[in-house]
Amino acid sequence: MHRRDARRRWPSARHHRHLDPGPLSFELDIAARHLSARRSKALSFVTGLAIAGVALGVAALIGGFAVTSGFEIAFREKVLGFSSHIFVREFGVRFTTHREVDALILAVDGVTATSPMTFNEAMVSGRTGTQGAVIKGIEPNRVRGVLTLDRYVVEGSLDALSLPGPDGIPAILLGRELARKTGVKVGDLVTLVSPLRRQTAESWGAEARTPSSGTFRVGGIVQAGFHEYDARLAFVALGEAQRFFGLGDVITGFEVAVDDVLASDVVTDVIRERLGPDEFSVMDWRQQNRNLFASLFYQRIAILVVLSVLVVLASCLVACILVMRVMERTREIAILKTMGARQASILWLFITQGGMIGAVGTAFGVVLAFVFCQGLLANGVELDPKVYGISQLPIVFDIMDYVMGSVGAMVISLLATVLPAWAGSKLHPVDGLRAIQGS
Repeated sequence: MHRRDARRRWPSARHHRHLDPGPLSFELDIAARHLSARRSKALSFVTGLAIAGVALGVAALIGGFAVTSGFEIAFREKVLGFSSHIFVREFGVRFTTHREVDALILAVDGVTATSPMTFNEAMVSGRTGTQGAVIKGIEPNRVRGVLTLDRYVVEGSLDALSLPGPDGIPAILLGRELARKTGVKVGDLVTLVSPLRRQTAESWGAEARTPSSGTFRVGGIVQAGFHEYDARLAFVALGEAQRFFGLGDVITGFEVAVDDVLASDVVTDVIRERLGPDEFSVMDWRQQNRNLFASLFYQRIAILVVLSVLVVLASCLVACILVMRVMERTREIAILKTMGARQASILWLFITQGGMIGAVGTAFGVVLAFVFCQGLLANGVELDPKVYGISQLPIVFDIMDYVMGSVGAMVISLLATVLPAWAGSKLHPVDGLRAIQGS
């Protein structure tokens, strides 16, 4: 009776005549029959639960990758819009040989443009408030070769810096948040006050008679979408910055653009060697923002570890399913072994079952992640720029994120099947036949 039932449930002996030479067709056939069988409602429920768990884990993993990749790309775009690929400055407060240095930098292979700049702090007073700001002196015509400032000027124009108004008042560009806090708009006047003013080429003074103040007209509003820049940064023409801060012909340093931003570290090393590592500081964009990108990297690793736990937990369900199937199929395993099935075939049979569960769950997870990310993009998620630095949640579709999430889930699922599959393959035929006789 039981032998006839077993023959009904499993392929015939004639079907298994070529069982050993065949690669995996036999294992795939029986594994598919196992998963489609409805002998146990509890087992079917646990199988569905495992598939759902793997799907949710994969979706969360890919979604986490999409968000962290979006943050990294968004911050990199913001940083490279306001910071150059490479920044060069001379150690100390005096940089008067900048024309010779400029020629040396431009002669380096891979360098496409340079732009001199100054960097000083001052107070900006408008109609409704006073805020501390970083005043960056730039040459509008040259800065376009190293920065993409034009795309972030939402009101007015970058050209206003090189075109003083009819009343002779120089122009200034303000970050949007800085303009809001001081209560000004394009065309309004602001007052810059600096408590420090250079007294000699080597020293600065903060005596009562030395503070510098001046009137500037707002020529444009800049919005980077990066709170630190929008709330603290202002731009003036290089000559006006040198005059206002009493710098004379001194600059702070050079912003340098290269033809391959991802290979900027190579060009950085060449420039440092030519100028002298003991006399000049040369840093690429990664070094200038090392803390920001390091935090993003560690955040990505943390998300990977935490969300991988979901896939691991779902894979534990896969392992439990295989243990239950081994216990349920003891008699059938014995019959297969007496018909000539090798231990490796039984091992691959159960690994294939676990792999199928993982594959189905992974496929559902990829679809779920895509739909979820599309929904986030369609609706948009507003962020507090004071906390996150940007105003909207960035989502990036990167095929490698999907590949990494899918492959990782499949590897974890397959690893979870090894022990129960190994236990099933080690089952002795005699034990299974005894179970048949006992029943």
